[in-house]
Amino acid sequence: MAEKASGMPVSEPEHGAARGQRHRATISSGSRAAWIASLGQRSLSALVLIPIVVALVFCGGWFAFAGGAVALLIGMFELNAMFLHKGWHPPLLLSAALGIDLLVAAMLFILSHNLGQLVLIAGCGISGFLIITFAWLILTRGAIEGTLTDWALAVGSALYLGWPIALFILLRGNSFGASAIGFWWLLAVFFMTWANDTFALLTGHYFGRTKLAPHISPAKTWEGFLGGLVFTIVAAYVFTMLLPTLFGHPLPVSWLDAAILGVLVAIASTVGDLAESLLKRGTGVKDSGKIVPGHGGLLDRMDSLLFVVMVVFFYAVFLHGIPL
Repeated sequence: MAEKASGMPVSEPEHGAARGQRHRATISSGSRAAWIASLGQRSLSALVLIPIVVALVFCGGWFAFAGGAVALLIGMFELNAMFLHKGWHPPLLLSAALGIDLLVAAMLFILSHNLGQLVLIAGCGISGFLIITFAWLILTRGAIEGTLTDWALAVGSALYLGWPIALFILLRGNSFGASAIGFWWLLAVFFMTWANDTFALLTGHYFGRTKLAPHISPAKTWEGFLGGLVFTIVAAYVFTMLLPTLFGHPLPVSWLDAAILGVLVAIASTVGDLAESLLKRGTGVKDSGKIVPGHGGLLDRMDSLLFVVMVVFFYAVFLHGIPL
């Protein structure tokens, strides 16, 4: 009646299910657009960062040391901000000092190959760190509560950043250019890690169904892990066998060695990513910082690398692929 009297059509009420479907479709479309925009921003950041990283890897020596020291200091700054957000106050200046000590020990070792000197410098740094951190906390804290937590965070931060960054320097060595064996090993570290990160992200986004560690990183899936694993093995072959051989600097790596290395790197990369996610979730922050557009902080970009370099370094030593 109302339709006839007014001459205007009266629409039927939209079914609740239909409205819900349209709402979900709108959210899905918005999420997809945001994901694509984030991916584009990540790609632009990678285009800037990759040439810088390759240049440092190519130069090695003190250039690599300088890059490692900068990464260490920025990483400590980001960790400190994360801990402060939670109300923790570890003496991370002392952690940074121990990290620099480990980097100096590594650098002097690749210059002299004096193992005794390496042990002396690293040992003095660790011993001094243990004594000074306890003394600092005992003298500056008026209450026991939180003191042991801050000490443990200081120790953990020094090892989390200082130890693997020192291994970057040891793996690379002091020789300049692509003729250095360490150049190819370190290049493999970066490109295997980037291959794993990239294809785990893409595979997980399009095919991910089974959650890997939902209490730590809800977006991680087993499907994404397997996709990253496959392409990490491919990258291991390309950067430890194909390219070094093409450029006349073959590494002592067989097909089986490359496959095993790819599997180990995929596992280490995933654990490294989840470890930093655990740090962020435990401190209640979304990103470690804002220095890298599309990624967040520097720790968000190097989390996997910190674990991968430990695997590759000792695998290379096992294969007698680097001089010690």
